[in-house]
Amino acid sequence: MGTIKFEGELPFELVTQRLPTAMSEGEAVVLTLSVLMPGFPPQIVDIQVRLMLEHAEQLATQIQPAIREAQGRKAW
Repeated sequence: MGTIKFEGELPFELVTQRLPTAMSEGEAVVLTLSVLMPGFPPQIVDIQVRLMLEHAEQLATQIQPAIREAQGRKAW
């Protein structure tokens, strides 16, 4: 397991390169994001976020409304 160091001001932007995944692991949910890391050459790194069940449930209730809102703002 590696270390990620965030520098600069919030919010940090992580550019995803592949579709995110979520899998159960015991009583938790592991969210995996494949992001582009700067450097030469740039590389794609998988970042895994382990969410307690309560946090995953809360995220699930918020994500669909956020998607609908973002779709409403999408420029055609």
